[in-house]
Amino acid sequence: MDVTTVNTQWDFVRRGNFEQGIALMKENFSDNPTPSTLVTLGLGYLWTAKYQEAAKHFQDWMDRYGVTADAYFSLIGVAQWCLSDYETASSSWKLGLKAQYIDMAGGTRLPLLLWAASILRPNDKLRKEAVGLLDSKVKSPKVRHWPGPIAQFALDQIDASTLVEQSKERLSQKTPPSYRWEIAFYTHLRAKERGVMSSNEFKEVLRELVDTSVSEWSGDENFLQLVRNPEFYIARHEVSAGSASATHVANSTETDQT
Repeated sequence: MDVTTVNTQWDFVRRGNFEQGIALMKENFSDNPTPSTLVTLGLGYLWTAKYQEAAKHFQDWMDRYGVTADAYFSLIGVAQWCLSDYETASSSWKLGLKAQYIDMAGGTRLPLLLWAASILRPNDKLRKEAVGLLDSKVKSPKVRHWPGPIAQFALDQIDASTLVEQSKERLSQKTPPSYRWEIAFYTHLRAKERGVMSSNEFKEVLRELVDTSVSEWSGDENFLQLVRNPEFYIARHEVSAGSASATHVANSTETDQT
């Protein structure tokens, strides 16, 4: 599927025309079931708060083809987190640690999600487990690949300025916007963990982070990279929990793009 088609699907969804956007994503996935169309539809489900559909979508794919990937488990867990099933979400992330395919950083994404979970829903046992997993991951030379540096930051092995330096692309020497978003999320999360930031302050920061109506996310490429971040949906859930629905948050953060 070409990039233009993907952009068209997301344009419908971002403008609040969820039904038509998801229908296009389903059609493309049905006609051409590939990891690319799989993820596009799965992210579409997450964006439109169809969390049960999202979890089933990725699980069915792995069951059908007998192939497991930590990226799929990460999004299954995100869907469960957004359903406020935090224990099951953590279980899915732990299950993904044994996946056949892991991220380029040697599989640091899932331990990071477990670490985040242990802070968002304070759990000392889970935190110790997550820290142990991160500690084992950062010993690999693969940690230089993203999001490996975030794991080093979470463990206090590097400071914020070094994290930014390690996030820069080799050729452009610039940090991709989606990486900047992740840096902000984990920097504030660590501040919350240490009591430097109150829960209310943290929630307000997240509210700003999930606002995709800002100019930085107006371009298709930046936006499509952002919505691939599992943490984006976790942040959106934390903002909307107990108040507006996630679908409302997704819809209200978009500007009229017509």
